[in-house]
Amino acid sequence: MPRYRRYISTDVLAEARKRIHHIYDIYDSVVVSFSGGKDSLAVLHLVREVAEERGKLPVNAVFRDEELIHQSVVDFVATFRDKDWIDLKWWCVPLDSHKYILGRQFDYVQWDPVRRWVRPMPEWGLREADLGIEEGTVVTQYTSDDLAAASFPGRVCVVTGVRAAESMIRYRSCVNKLNENYLVASSSKRVMLGRPIFDWQENDVFRYFYDYDIPYCAIYDSQLWAGQKLRVSSAINSEAAKQLHRMRESDPDLYDAVVDVFPEMLVQERYEGQVDKKAAIAEYAQSWSTIRSWVDENLEGKQRQKAIKELDACRARAKRHPDAYPLEYVARTVMTSGGKRRIQPLTKEKR
Repeated sequence: MPRYRRYISTDVLAEARKRIHHIYDIYDSVVVSFSGGKDSLAVLHLVREVAEERGKLPVNAVFRDEELIHQSVVDFVATFRDKDWIDLKWWCVPLDSHKYILGRQFDYVQWDPVRRWVRPMPEWGLREADLGIEEGTVVTQYTSDDLAAASFPGRVCVVTGVRAAESMIRYRSCVNKLNENYLVASSSKRVMLGRPIFDWQENDVFRYFYDYDIPYCAIYDSQLWAGQKLRVSSAINSEAAKQLHRMRESDPDLYDAVVDVFPEMLVQERYEGQVDKKAAIAEYAQSWSTIRSWVDENLEGKQRQKAIKELDACRARAKRHPDAYPLEYVARTVMTSGGKRRIQPLTKEKR
């Protein structure tokens, strides 16, 4: 069925509030997934507005501390611990993650008990025992939804700050349904993911902060002046690792701590500019088997399994629509995303 863009006589702020009211109408429990970043901060305050109207305060929220994050983010999130309108659960549990080094993704575990930590764990951080899971369990993105909902009754909606404008994957996930397209299935049967600001632009987020005098994390000001993308994330994921040299100036304490615990990241910092990405893509874009060989050589564990599954599915789709999946495009998508991204068909215009 063809889709057409059309404009309605309202604004994104009013629509977001309406969506959150609907989420409270149909779910037993509402939980905000709060990262300290701008988008989840906007959602947190929008949920607060609606919860206050409905007599549902305090707002339930979960912060997954990723260990390798800027101190300014830690300090900013900590300010919410003393606010009476929010019940914030601060997780410090082993979390499956990936570090990026010269085009390859390597597994590592945040708050791994068998290595030194990049920074001390906050004394108020909730450990595995506090959350009722077995000690040593590594939480993944596929199990965290169940864990977030474990202490809440009934059907749960975990509300996030995902916006369609951030990536094609997020855009596609928000337009697959004709109705309630801001409600998306999660890995848990009793949990849905709510995305009430999916149609906001970055300027909408900061306009909301300005109009309602909402303070945001100071890291965004430094990122703006440094010409960096405005985002809060682990310091060694695929996007942040490519800008590791900037951290030396913007947050030297975090930089020293990261390279002390993960000295291999110095290789990424030193040689990132010398990697010929176009030549590498051309080398592996010869056939489906060469693309698969890149996956075998560069990805590990669950990430490798996920990439293989998506590559096999894409190859099946390409048999029906070969023009939509040229090998160079498939190879570039797999290699630049580390196998995380679903390979969308090329539009007729881009073909």
